[in-house]
Amino acid sequence: MTQDLTIDLGEQMLNCRTAGIIVKDSHVLLHKNKKDPFWTLIGGRIQLGEDSGQAVEREFEEELGIPVRAERLLCAVENFFTYKGRPYHEYSFIYLIQDVEDRLCGIGEVISPEGGEFHYEWIPLEKIGKLSIKPDFLGEKLVNLPSAPVHLIHKEKISVEAK
Repeated sequence: MTQDLTIDLGEQMLNCRTAGIIVKDSHVLLHKNKKDPFWTLIGGRIQLGEDSGQAVEREFEEELGIPVRAERLLCAVENFFTYKGRPYHEYSFIYLIQDVEDRLCGIGEVISPEGGEFHYEWIPLEKIGKLSIKPDFLGEKLVNLPSAPVHLIHKEKISVEAK
C-alpha cells in the first residue's frame, strides 16, 4: 500500500508535493482543476519511500499516460497558503521535465486518459503573465527557468478558494 506524504493536523495540512515544467515550441503544459479559478503545474503528492523525481515521473504517467524524465531540479519551495479555508505548509520540488518518447505536441489541449477533474493545455509563454497561476511566483519562473536549483520561501497573500 502506498501512502501520500500528507499530514492532516486538524486545522492545518502539511504536504510534500512534486511538480514538473515541460516546455515545447514556446508553450508550457499546465493543468487546471475544473472547480478552481487558477492554473498550476502538473504533479502531485510524494509517496512514502519515493523520492521527488520518481514522484513527478509517476504523476505524469498517471495523469497523461506518458513516460517522462525528471531532467533537473529547478526549485525547492517552502510554500505557505490557504486552500478552501485551510492553511497549508507545503514542501514542493519543481523539476524540468523531458517527454522521453516525444509524444506530446506543444500546442492546444491535451486529453488525459484519466479524464476527470482536470483540464490540460499548452499555454504560450507570452500569455503566462495574463493567467492566474498558483503559486503566484510561477509566472516569472516559467518564462525565465533558473539555470541552477533555487530555494524559495513563498507565503501566499490571498486565500485560494475553489467553487
